[in-house]
Amino acid sequence: MRTRFLLLFLLLFAAQARCVEPEDSTQTIVVVRTGEQLQAPHVVTFRLTEFVQQRGRWILPDIGYYDTGRFNEQLWLAGGGAEIWHGRHAVWSEELYAMQEAGASTHNQRTLMFWTQFDLHLTPRLTGQAIVYPSVPLDRAARWGFDTDRAKLEYQVTRSLRIGPGYSSTDCGGSSWQNRPFLTTTISTRSGSYEFWLERMAGGAQVQLRYQLALTSKRARGSVPHL
Repeated sequence: MRTRFLLLFLLLFAAQARCVEPEDSTQTIVVVRTGEQLQAPHVVTFRLTEFVQQRGRWILPDIGYYDTGRFNEQLWLAGGGAEIWHGRHAVWSEELYAMQEAGASTHNQRTLMFWTQFDLHLTPRLTGQAIVYPSVPLDRAARWGFDTDRAKLEYQVTRSLRIGPGYSSTDCGGSSWQNRPFLTTTISTRSGSYEFWLERMAGGAQVQLRYQLALTSKRARGSVPHL
C-alpha cells in the first residue's frame, strides 16, 4: 500500500510538468500557529512553526515543528512538492512530508504525509480552500490517518478583511472521527496575515491564531501553499 502511494505521488509530479509553466519567482513563507482551549483551565492545545520556499511551481524546502503545548507530543516534518495545476479559478498543489514524532505518548512514530491543497477563486470576493492529508505509517508504532486540515469559504468584506465558515476533522488509527467546524476572520496587513479561528471541539471549543508572512522576489502567479 505504501508503494502504491509513492508511485501515485511520483506520477502526479511527472504530469504536472505539462500542466504548469515555470515562472521565475521565489516566495519565502513563515507560518506560526497556536491554539488555546476556551474552557478552563485554558491550556495551549498546539503550537506550530513552519518555513517554506516556493520557486515558480516548486515548493521546496518545507520544514516545520509541532507540539501539543505540553511537550508530551512533538513532531518534526520536512518535505516538498509542486503545483500540479494552475487555472483561472483553481490551483491544485501536492506535497510529500516525512514526519518524525517524539515524546512520551508517541513511541517515536515515523510517517509519510500526503498534503493535497485546492485554492478556489469563485468570484472576485468569494474564495475557497480545501486541504486534506492522509498519513501512511513507516513503522509499527505509527497509525494510518486521514485529516481535513481545513475546508473553508471566505468573503472579502474589505480590502484587508475576510470572513467565512469552515470545517476540519481528524481520523487516526481507528479512533472515532472528530468533526471541528469553525468560523474564521482574516486580517491582512503589511506585516503579514492574521487569521483567527473560533473552532468547536470534542468537550468544548478553542481559538486559533494563524499568522503568515510571505515575501516574494517577483510577483508570483502561484498560490501561497499555507495559512
